[in-house]
Parts: sequence; structure tokens; C-alpha cells
Amino acid sequence: MDPIPLKAMGRFVHEAIAVDHRTGIVYETEDRNPQCGFYRFIPNREKNLAAGGRLQMLAVKDQPNYDTRTGQTAFQPLRVTWVDIDDPDPANAETDPLAVFKQGLAGGGAIFKRLEGAWFGDGSVFFNSTNGGNAGLGQVWQYRPRGDSGGLLTLIFESPGLDVLDSPDNICVTPGGGLILCEDGSGQEFLHGLTQRGEIFKFAMNMVPGFTGSEFAGATFSPDGETLFANIQTPGITFAIWGPWEKGAL
Repeated sequence: MDPIPLKAMGRFVHEAIAVDHRTGIVYETEDRNPQCGFYRFIPNREKNLAAGGRLQMLAVKDQPNYDTRTGQTAFQPLRVTWVDIDDPDPANAETDPLAVFKQGLAGGGAIFKRLEGAWFGDGSVFFNSTNGGNAGLGQVWQYRPRGDSGGLLTLIFESPGLDVLDSPDNICVTPGGGLILCEDGSGQEFLHGLTQRGEIFKFAMNMVPGFTGSEFAGATFSPDGETLFANIQTPGITFAIWGPWEKGAL
């Protein structure tokens, strides 16, 4: 099968997607530092992304260019709206990686910092700002859709220091509704658990000899929810971790 470029989904520095299976809407993160956007793609035909659609960037209602990077309060919901991106494949995108972002910014879009992992679960999209927050060590966000154009954006965790969480990257929702965060920092790397109440804890540590500084990545549960799979990026190792999950915080 010949590859088909999905130009309507936006020409920017893509990182992750999360799909709302109820609507077919695809949410996209942009991995740019020090500023980037959070996007959604509304396909013209569900499950057929090549048929085109509409690209939009998240904005905070009545607060144009809201800056999420610092000065945020956990569990304080922000009302959301969406800004249309008129040209998702601008001619200057090759020389200006922020060409799509600048369109959204001109329409009042919100500013994030280095968005990476994203996951849909429990009716929400959860995503990480790897270097967001006052300490620059990471934020975990939740977007809960409401209707066609609204919803709520909530900061559910922000790292206050290296000993707590250092640069969350990949993310997944656990069978119990918690989160697994894959750390991509500059020292000893961990998988972290994050409960629905915003309580964080170290869940697993990378002790691979010679590669303890290599990031965790690709955490995901088996379809039956019994096994957690996670990777050490270098040298390329996949681990299987099993419960009993029902006896723990996740």
C-alpha cells in the first residue's frame, strides 16, 4: 500500500496522539521548547484520516494566549475553546517549525511547553508537559471534552523538584483510573504512579547495568488489564509487570 501524507493533521513537530474512540477526534501533542500548542483533528469521516478534516488548537476561554507553563494551580479547571488552523500545511513550515503554532497563537491559542506523551482514558485526554511548571520539571494535564467546542483543562500534577519527578514523557491510564508516567530526565530514571487524587510515587527504577540513565518509554497495559508493558529505550528492552493491581494504588 502506498503511503498517504495526512497533511490536514498539521505540519509541526509531532510527538504523540490520543484518540477519543467515542467521537473519532484525534488529539495531538507538539514537542517544542520553550513554546508549543495542544491540537485536535476532527476527521471528515471517522476512522478515515486520509479523507481530511479540521485542525484546531486549544485555547482557554476568555483568556487569549493563556500561558500554562508557570504560575498554575493544581485541580483548578480552566474552560476551554478551540481555534481553527486555516493552513495546517503552510509552505514555510520547513524553515519555521512553529508556522502552525503561530496561526493558533494569533487566534488566541494557549501556550504550553514541550508536550510529549498523551493517552485517552476515563473520558479524558491526559498529556505531559515534559519541562512545564515553575521548576521546569514537568506537568501532567487532563482535558475533559464537553460538547463539540468546549471542555475543561485541569493541571493534576506539577513536579516541585528532581527528587519527586524529573521530566515525564510517555503516559498511560491504568485499569483503576490512575496514571503511569515514564520519566525522561537527566539521572536515575523511574516509572511513576499518579493517583486520581494527585498523589505521586516511584513505581519502578531502571537498574539495567550501564543504562540507568536511559528513559522509560511506551508504557501500556494488556487488553485484560493484567500486565503492564514498559520499555527501556536504550539498549532496547521490554519488561512485563503484573499485579495484583487491585491491591495497589493504581
